[in-house]
Amino acid sequence: MLLVAALTTAAAPDPQVGAAPEGPPAPGVTWGSCPSDTPLTERCGTIRVPLDHERPDDGRTLRIGVSRSVATGPASERQGILVFNFGGPGAAGVGNAADFAKTLPEPVRRAYDVVGFDLRGRGTSSRLDCLDEATFARAPKPDTALTTQAGQRALTDAARVFADGCRADAPEMLPYLTTRQIADDVDQVREAFGEPKITYLGYSYGTYLGAVYGQLHPDRVRRMLLDSVVDPTKVWYDMGLVQARAFWSRAQDWADWVADHDAQYHLGGTRGAVLGAWNQSREALAAKPGDGVFGGTEFDQLTIENLYSDRQWPDLAAALAAYRGTGGVAALRRLKGPATADNENFESVFQAVTCADAPSPDDPAVYAADTARLKDAYGYLGATIASPGACLYLQSNTRPPVAIDGKGLPQVLLIQGTRDPATPYTGAAQMHAALPSSRLLTVEGSGNHGQFIGGGPCVDDAGAAYLVRGELPTKDRTCPALPPPEPDTRGGAPKDREPTRHPATRR
Repeated sequence: MLLVAALTTAAAPDPQVGAAPEGPPAPGVTWGSCPSDTPLTERCGTIRVPLDHERPDDGRTLRIGVSRSVATGPASERQGILVFNFGGPGAAGVGNAADFAKTLPEPVRRAYDVVGFDLRGRGTSSRLDCLDEATFARAPKPDTALTTQAGQRALTDAARVFADGCRADAPEMLPYLTTRQIADDVDQVREAFGEPKITYLGYSYGTYLGAVYGQLHPDRVRRMLLDSVVDPTKVWYDMGLVQARAFWSRAQDWADWVADHDAQYHLGGTRGAVLGAWNQSREALAAKPGDGVFGGTEFDQLTIENLYSDRQWPDLAAALAAYRGTGGVAALRRLKGPATADNENFESVFQAVTCADAPSPDDPAVYAADTARLKDAYGYLGATIASPGACLYLQSNTRPPVAIDGKGLPQVLLIQGTRDPATPYTGAAQMHAALPSSRLLTVEGSGNHGQFIGGGPCVDDAGAAYLVRGELPTKDRTCPALPPPEPDTRGGAPKDREPTRHPATRR
């Protein structure tokens, strides 16, 4: 599916050595430098892992970047390491441990060393770069909504260029860029830090990685919290078909909110009027890209990225209002952010992992039919999600995904919003059914992707109680959603932290 423009993240800076607390021994880690903007409370290093964990003695290895922010409590309170993954696949872990630790509830922070890692192919790990930065940044991208033969050919040509670039850059690595292999990397991280078990916290794609890790290494799991949960039965093409409806539904929620604040945004006083303004803008940008570089596909991508959390709704509304008022795309481009080398690396890993994890259609006609069908049902966003991406030409692994049954796992906490467009609620229900030891905490009415930490006292207290004391509700429970945001007409800049992302919006 769609090769979406990459996230707005900082380019990899020059490294410097930080003065982080050393913490407990980590016998398998070679400590070194951190990115220059990393807080001094974080320490960074690398470990070596087999390229293929099923043939660990064949001599082929990869470098995996790791980082640690030590627990703030005394040794008597320490409960080991909390390994986190923000999603993607491809969200950065190295350089984010200390900042993430600061957001955790204090009892969690006192109990755990927070450990991040970069997936194989990403960041400080052995790296995959499928395109050079200039090629990756070239815009506008082909229009994902064109169902004509020429329109589809432009998309498949772009997909082929990306796939060919991946094969040229790291042909040996590609077949082993799977969640199965990454889960074994996580176990190597555990071993390198000298821990018998880990506590794991995963968001979005990180929930699937956690489930696969638990399936392969159930005896290594102490506790596991999975937030904004992937459907383990739909990796990855089928997830996009489900997501198309969910993003369209969430766009309607956004339009309702914008209509309620028409006095601020002047985009219309009804859902239909707001969506009409959005559609008119999309069509105008597709016909004549703003500044020659911001077209219909860029507008779709920007919209999808800002539907992940209602806290981003004011930014999207303000940027659209600015475009409608002036005809200029400065606010839209500022919110989207520039394409960088770090974005390209993220996209390369994202494509490689999702393409290797499970088969996707290899016939362009399937994508063309799905694009037309989802466009009819869910508009431009549906077409964008269904359009062809690198997986059309980049399927390097023929093994089926890991089947999840939760055998041998301790109790697991799942957290899920009912209106989440990136990982729809049905996926959490499927994961809940697959993990008999799990409890599901439902955040009723919330569409925010990522609930634990900042999701309100009901959510945060439940997550902290589980991570620190192992306490779970005796049965599934429900928490209320946070109230919607207040309007803000100033518009926004790209978020400092890489947001969690789910594969099906970025294929």
